[in-house]
Formats: sequence, C-alpha cells, structure tokens
Amino acid sequence: MSQIKTLFDDVTLNLSRLNKLLTSTMPSMAIVSRIPPVHKGNEHEVIKLIMPEHHSGMAAMKLAGEGYMDLHIKHPYSQKSARRYVGVIHLLPSNPNSAEIVQLIHSINQSKADIEELVITENKTRQARFKAIHDNCPGVMTKHLYRQIHCLVDADVKSVKFSWQRKDALHQPDKADLLTKISEELERANSENELPLTQLIKKVASTPDVALRIRRDVKVQPTANVVKNTGLKTMTAPLPIIIVQDEPFNTRQIASFVAAVERKQRSDKQSSTILGTFSGLQIEKKNS
Repeated sequence: MSQIKTLFDDVTLNLSRLNKLLTSTMPSMAIVSRIPPVHKGNEHEVIKLIMPEHHSGMAAMKLAGEGYMDLHIKHPYSQKSARRYVGVIHLLPSNPNSAEIVQLIHSINQSKADIEELVITENKTRQARFKAIHDNCPGVMTKHLYRQIHCLVDADVKSVKFSWQRKDALHQPDKADLLTKISEELERANSENELPLTQLIKKVASTPDVALRIRRDVKVQPTANVVKNTGLKTMTAPLPIIIVQDEPFNTRQIASFVAAVERKQRSDKQSSTILGTFSGLQIEKKNS
C-alpha cells in the first residue's frame, strides 16, 4: 500500500470519528451555512446571487461534520467548483469532547498536508499528480482533500465576521503559446469572429512579452475576519471554523451575496490597456 493511500485512509477514518463527536457534542454556540453548490456545466456562469442555507445549534454541528467529510465527487455537482460550508463553532475547554476534537483536527490537517506534499514532490507533471490522487484516493475532489480545518484554541477571539471576497488573477502568459491558441481559434471561427480575432493577434504580436498580461475573474469566495487581542486576521472560510476558549465572541451568519452593478477599482491596480478578450480571459498590455 502506498504512503498516500495510507494517509488517505487515516484522513477518512479520523473524519468519521470527528463527525461522530460533533453530532454528539453540545456547543456553546454554532452557526453553519451551506452555500448552494454549482451544478456541472455551470462553472463559468456569472454569479449574481448566492443565498446560503443557515443552520444553528445541533443542526449546525451535524452540517459541519458533513462538510468536513465532503471529499468526493458528487453527481450532479461540478468537479471544478468547491462545495462550501461557512460558519463557526464555539466549544468550551471544559467540554468533555473538546480535547479529542482538537486532536483529531490536528491529525486530519497533518495527514492532508502530508498527502499534498507527497503528491507534489513525487510527481512532476499535472497529469502525474492527477493520476496519483486518482489511484490512491478514488473519486476524491483534490481541492476538497487539501483544504484545512481551521481550529483556534485559547486564541482570545473577540469576533468572527463573514463576508464575500471578489478577486481577479493576473499573470504573464507565454506569448508564442497564446498566439498559437488564438490562431487555432481563428481557423475555426465564423465570419462574425474573424475580424476581432485577427485584430487581437496583431495587438498581441506587437506587444512586448514583458508587458503582456492575462486577467481572469476568480469566483466569489467566503472569508472570515477574525479579530483577536493580537489584531485582525482574514482567512478563507470554505469549512466551519472551530474555536475553543472560555470567552464568548461576536459573530453572525454570512449574508447573501448580491453582485454589485459595478466593482470598485482597486487603488493599487496597475495601469493597463485592454487588448481584447479570448476564451473568457481579458488580455492586457501593461502600461509603462
């Protein structure tokens, strides 16, 4: 049996143990919201509205356990978009199950991190990494397997506020590769798309390699703003956060997401000229 398979078996066993503990543990406070999953084929649709399904108390504990165990591909949901469970659970240190829950989370997170490291270090290509996951963790969604469970113990948390974060990703492409892809699309294009693709090729070809950029939207994501005595920390929140401490803290369910008509431009955004769009990507020239 491979080391990855052994670690994955440890993860699934400990997640099952964690689920049983959570569903039999009375929290000091628990709120968890299920974010509606994306159906297969709808991955590239513009998201304008997200209405979370809210739960509290023992119902939230049950949903948290389900969320932590949600590792596998499920029909009819997308394999490219993560399913998310946003919330926070407050446990008192005196709770008879708190110590075991914390230890299980530590073990689960460590095994997940070890799997990710093994997959990356032992397999140099994307295809080889996919095969390693497929062979040792059949049916698993990699982005679900790798995500950690946030657990804060005696961290003097004062508040946990959830919000929606919208970002875009910017990178410098391989110019020759980009021109090849646009040219291949031009060969298949109808008369309506021929001119804009031809113009885009000319613009990209005349742009210096170092100035060429590709921008793509990153799907809106839930985040948690955690305020502690030491300051504010913003963290991703695809899974419920567990906090173990005596003191209560302020929190509330994540609100619905409603897309604004127009996003505010970041003050630190670099000046650029839009050359055109291709396959859902915005191609830009960085201004000097």
